[in-house]
Amino acid sequence: MMRVLFITAYYPPCDYGWGYMRICEQVADGLQARGHAVAVLTSHYRHGAEFKPYPVSRTLPVDPDWHKRTPAAWQFFVGRRRREQQAVAALQEMVETFQPDVLFVWHAHGLPRVLLQAAENMSLPTAYYFANYLPEMPDEYVPYWQSLPANPLFRVLKGALARVALWQLAREGKPIRLQYAHTISVSTYVRDRLRRQGLIGADAVVIPNGVDRAVFHSNGRSSHSAPNQTIRAVIAGRVAPEKGIHTVLHALGKLRQQNRLDRLHLTIIGDGPADYRAMLDELLQQYRLGEFVTFAPPVNVTEMPSVYANHDVLLLPSEWDEPLSCTMLEAMACGLLVIGTTTGGSGEALFHERTGLVFPPGDAEALAELLDRIQKEPTLVARLAMAGEQEVITRFDMTHSVARIEAYLAGLLGLPEVEAHVTAES
Repeated sequence: MMRVLFITAYYPPCDYGWGYMRICEQVADGLQARGHAVAVLTSHYRHGAEFKPYPVSRTLPVDPDWHKRTPAAWQFFVGRRRREQQAVAALQEMVETFQPDVLFVWHAHGLPRVLLQAAENMSLPTAYYFANYLPEMPDEYVPYWQSLPANPLFRVLKGALARVALWQLAREGKPIRLQYAHTISVSTYVRDRLRRQGLIGADAVVIPNGVDRAVFHSNGRSSHSAPNQTIRAVIAGRVAPEKGIHTVLHALGKLRQQNRLDRLHLTIIGDGPADYRAMLDELLQQYRLGEFVTFAPPVNVTEMPSVYANHDVLLLPSEWDEPLSCTMLEAMACGLLVIGTTTGGSGEALFHERTGLVFPPGDAEALAELLDRIQKEPTLVARLAMAGEQEVITRFDMTHSVARIEAYLAGLLGLPEVEAHVTAES
């Protein structure tokens, strides 16, 4: 039995952390179910009652904390060093009380890097799971102070503070260069991108996030929308520019202008920056898409299986390098056709004409043609959806992912036969 201490910025029940948090929770639950002792050290954020059978300590700061109304500049100059010391003390206390065999770092954006440095300096192996590009940002405050506002007055004021802040960070020995000696990446894209820059260790492996097939499945779905029925498409997640939702509305607008939009309805589930939502509303009016597009508030992950069951197609128009989309894999597992971009790691599961349909990021014309095509070829939706579901069953099952992570961690603790098994699969 291993004793594994998870370190992560957000942990359920929590409204933040999104897909990364979901993967972390599933792995922690999976390791605990396999007989290992699990504990979690996370931030103070909690939205609901604790419900895990293992210890969850909510004592870490998030710094800078963008969920607070307090300006980041104030957070930097007031109490930051004290919060760093408190974070290190919280780790030391958790290690003393839980006595872990291995430290397992997950979503660490916002966690003080001195905390991670303290973890690496302990006489315990420290492993990281990257479903992001954490090593590329060694300190959140550095880019904050390096970016100056457009307003001339604010630019002068922040510029003066930035010179002091950057001098202070340098005096503190920051940004801290972490070793990242033992890492798991969610996709080959993430691992190779970080390894090319020399940011992670030589033993870096790839273990993709999996889908809990007991929760996300097609439930024997035998068909999608009938030939003359409306095709139900959905976008679920953060409503932000990098997610490319504007490209979808431009594509629908083109079809509307050409009288080719007649049996497709899109539901957009999620929230994000108010200015971006306002821009999307303007596109709805510009293209007269009110009857074809519905906005809905975010839903809890427990409601997502019902969301997928009530839709035929998931749109994934991301314009940033997705490490590996949880939503994409869940939708495929539930028997939806995925139409999306293959930025980042998405192309490791989404293959054009094989497991879904693909268009270039930001290319509204190409997406419009694909949407027109599924309106005309309803059997294509069902055929590719079935292929996508099989892809998840074969390569992205959470049970397999947890087993491989278990083997990797065991290998760090000196079980060479298990370590060889993981290396062979990576």
